[in-house]
Amino acid sequence: MRKLALIFAAALAVGLPAPAWAAPVPPTVNSPAAVLVEASTGQVLYQKDAGAVRAPASMTKLMTLHLALQAVRQHKVRLGDPVSVSQRAWKTSGSQIWLEPGEAIPFGQLLRAVAIGSANDACVAIAEHLAGSEEAFVAQMNREAKRLGMTHTHYVNSHGLDVEGHVTSPLDMAMLARAAVEDPGLLALTSQREDRTIRDGKGGHLWLVNTNRLLGRVPGLDGLKTGYTGKAGFCLTATAKREGLRLIAVVMGGTSSKARFADVQSLLSYGYANYQAVLLARGGQQVGRVKVLRGTAGSVAATVQQDVSAVQERLSRPSVQLRPMLRQSVAAPVRRGQVVGRAAILLGGRKVGEVPLVASDDVGQQTFALLLRHLLQGVLRL
Repeated sequence: MRKLALIFAAALAVGLPAPAWAAPVPPTVNSPAAVLVEASTGQVLYQKDAGAVRAPASMTKLMTLHLALQAVRQHKVRLGDPVSVSQRAWKTSGSQIWLEPGEAIPFGQLLRAVAIGSANDACVAIAEHLAGSEEAFVAQMNREAKRLGMTHTHYVNSHGLDVEGHVTSPLDMAMLARAAVEDPGLLALTSQREDRTIRDGKGGHLWLVNTNRLLGRVPGLDGLKTGYTGKAGFCLTATAKREGLRLIAVVMGGTSSKARFADVQSLLSYGYANYQAVLLARGGQQVGRVKVLRGTAGSVAATVQQDVSAVQERLSRPSVQLRPMLRQSVAAPVRRGQVVGRAAILLGGRKVGEVPLVASDDVGQQTFALLLRHLLQGVLRL
């Protein structure tokens, strides 16, 4: 055993790949709670007390941004819409952009203030503008957390300042991050290293510098959100994409800012050194057909919405597959993009994730007149 260990250590020292029989060496993570997942499936590659319920600090803002951009996509608000600042937003403590009560600031500027400058007052202004009050917006946050399956999460405010009962876990933050990375607008915000366009209330502009110091230092890293309070410690939810593989790393409860960044770097280095993406299906690829009842077509193609990949150890033989789980039938009318089943992602026969399968086309409902015409056509052919 000693001889094998020396061979392995020597290989690492000179930069050679580990022998095929060597298991991945776990990363060094000093934070008390952490997780590393593959983004598209949620497959867990490393965890350390990942279900621990802890204060999230400003990582809370990831949910605020997620819901705010969702509202933009749903045309409930536009980036240029003016947002009136309340006394409550003005009084919010912690990191801020020093909003003044009664002033109006564009919604898009508030988003940048949250994503880059981690501004608490901007969070409250966004919450009140979208839901009428911060309490109503927090209720939306909790509903969305439940929808995403974040079973250890409960929000009390929109920004993350310490308050009793405001909690989450590394696993839950990874779930939220998986939803967040599907929104290119959110990644575009959290990947900005600085911003000098937001007003300072005196006719000039603020210079906001992103609190995520790994941007520009770690290859492929493009978000998401840092956090710190006395109760939460130093936290970070980060994501990176290399060679078609997107990973999400979450650390919570770190003892210093430097330590949290080192932990995330360690997690990502471990992930990319030991795992690779295996493409299972291209976006739009058909993986089966579903019968359509009373439809203008007898069946509809079931397709994946986007590229589907899974991860496996770099030195192992391919053992990943996609197994469709289709409904026996669906009733017309069917709309393009309608979910008609799911596909399990199997690694060595073990399910590690699943993705929705959707209808490739619209299928109309067969009317009595159309049915009669088909019957007559059949009779005439006899």
